[in-house]
Amino acid sequence: MFWGLTPALDLQEELRINGKCPKEINILIIGGQDCRHVIKTLAFRYRHETVTINFYIMEAVLETISKQLLLLCIALEPEEDISLILKTRYFMELYGNTLIRPIVAKYLTAKAINLIDMITDFKHLAKLMPFLEIDLKFKERDYLENVFKFWCSSDEFDVRTSWDTRLRKHLGVRYDSKMGAFDWDLNMRFHNVGGKQVCNQEYKHFRSTGIAFTWLESEVSKSNRSFVCGVIPNGETFVHYGYLGEMQTGPYVAYGLSCEDPNFLKSTNGLNSHRCTDVTERNLRQYFYEIHNNKEYGHTNVNDLNLGSATFLLSENKVVDYGSVVDLTNRNGHKSINLDNVKIKFITLSKLQSMKYKSEFHNFFHVIYFGSAYLKYFDAKIVELISAPNSLLLIENQIFVLNFRDQQLEEHEKNVNEKVEAITNFSAFPFDVKKDHYAKYVLKV
Repeated sequence: MFWGLTPALDLQEELRINGKCPKEINILIIGGQDCRHVIKTLAFRYRHETVTINFYIMEAVLETISKQLLLLCIALEPEEDISLILKTRYFMELYGNTLIRPIVAKYLTAKAINLIDMITDFKHLAKLMPFLEIDLKFKERDYLENVFKFWCSSDEFDVRTSWDTRLRKHLGVRYDSKMGAFDWDLNMRFHNVGGKQVCNQEYKHFRSTGIAFTWLESEVSKSNRSFVCGVIPNGETFVHYGYLGEMQTGPYVAYGLSCEDPNFLKSTNGLNSHRCTDVTERNLRQYFYEIHNNKEYGHTNVNDLNLGSATFLLSENKVVDYGSVVDLTNRNGHKSINLDNVKIKFITLSKLQSMKYKSEFHNFFHVIYFGSAYLKYFDAKIVELISAPNSLLLIENQIFVLNFRDQQLEEHEKNVNEKVEAITNFSAFPFDVKKDHYAKYVLKV
């Protein structure tokens, strides 16, 4: 939860490989966890023929919807309002760090207030993000409103205590030798399945503190309130369940394992020349620039290269919270960049079952994506009914679930095959459950 455990995809490119793209592409993403596929697809649109793209996003956990709305607001904010470097750093901190800088906490407060206005007033939403639609049940929208209200409240939330409590429960008797456990997970599992770009210091730092991305000039002290789970109103305040997200793989996989610039992936004697943090920052800068400018990005190579463990010599990571600060808040919000021929629609997961009764969704989706944790919602009859001819079905692999071994991966492959084989007409791409990130199928060949 909160971040994807497979690399981001350019879904238009995936469909193009399968054949010619139609003039209008309808994409259904079920359990994507974050908006990585949307961001990369939007960034690379200029590389393909001009088409209309409609994203339909379904999530079972409403906290992931709130986080995706926040990240989309950041990614699509005009460069006239926030610089590319600042946007990238804000995105990375809010995406992957349990503790953030005070200035980022103020930014989160501002965004939370704007998101409340957007979720409760669709005219305001249409004014700021005309391409975005939120088709959720009233109780789901009320829950999102409570989540956003908590983000900009002064209610107590010590994410460090929550992280450490869950870490103790997860490791049990191994907690006292946790650095050895982290080292084993990294070198015996993460690196072996394709995560060699993640360096030793940054991974251990994440596992210990929940802070994935660090820079020398940054000092974090505020809880990242966008990581809260299970927010329940309690009079004028809220109670919650703290942090319940993923704690083992981290937010490195989505943007940090590959790069179009091969210099970022070099290593010498087994040591990476760039951290996974640097690769993530470089990729996100490229995506945000290309979304905004619709042309190729040229990177200026400025990073914390070869600084080793010095990059992680931070403060004691104590939470210093003096309540909500709203002086940076713009109640009117910032209008996002203009996305021509794009629609992003969040719809309630319960609508998946009802699609078989609605003729407008029959033969409709050209790409259908299932997160690995959402296979229980996979209904072969519905998938076959709503898929267009020669459409692409993508099912996420669990290769980056670090506590999984070969046996669990083979069970996942068996489960995927059993689900898909109930479809009457499909062809499969070659799939190695121990190497590939996604299982791919063409439906209605």
